[in-house]
Amino acid sequence: MSEPRASLFARATRNLREYRRLTKGTTASLLPQQDYGVYVLNLERSPERRRYISAHLPSVGLTPTILNAVDGKKLDYTALVAAGRYSDQACFDAFSRKLLPAEVGCSLSHVSAYEALLASNHSFALVVEDDAQFSADARMRIDQLLKEAPRDWGIVQLRFDSREFERQSEHLVRFTFGTDWPVSATAYLISRSAASTLLGIVYPIRYPADSLLGRANTWNIAVFGAWPEVVGVNNVFPSAIQGNRNWRFRLSNLAKWLILRVFG
Repeated sequence: MSEPRASLFARATRNLREYRRLTKGTTASLLPQQDYGVYVLNLERSPERRRYISAHLPSVGLTPTILNAVDGKKLDYTALVAAGRYSDQACFDAFSRKLLPAEVGCSLSHVSAYEALLASNHSFALVVEDDAQFSADARMRIDQLLKEAPRDWGIVQLRFDSREFERQSEHLVRFTFGTDWPVSATAYLISRSAASTLLGIVYPIRYPADSLLGRANTWNIAVFGAWPEVVGVNNVFPSAIQGNRNWRFRLSNLAKWLILRVFG
């Protein structure tokens, strides 16, 4: 799915075409609705992402449930700290720095997906961030992954940033957790057991969502990955987390915002 050698311009052009195709036309799949929850995390102030993902997922045979993501810009840190849900010191101890407001909001948003899973009758769910870009055969590949996954699976990453793994089966790899961890929260399958475990250890929030998942083996969660990866990122959207870190990110975000407004 990922194309690391493609030029930035080529990726941006392809991502923009996909965004325009999905938001302008009819994209429904003929596949029956999946029998598990597909929880999409979306900020209310990002309607263009909601339009995109609400059309994209049905086009690959997945029916989404949109969860309103937690907006880091609106967090009441005094209340979070008082409730034991966030601590700068815990972040420094675990992650060597305090988290950005957007990172805290993102982590809390993923927590809401785990809560939604446990409140449902499903044994697992697919959690998706709203800039995910699935392969055209994603539904079929997810079904195959579920058939190949062992009974004790906890998380199956559909996209990840690690190349330290061993082959589990034809389409499934298991991470070895050496020095290169599977850090990503773009899209992943999670079991009820894994969701329950993460809810039991997540507070106070001290890791970004992707880093928490990258450390899941610490809490005896069996973490696997799809190979080849099923999901990429539609980079046409400005970053909601890292966009204000430095002038390069700010310039990139401005350019993406202008592209969406002019061509989207």
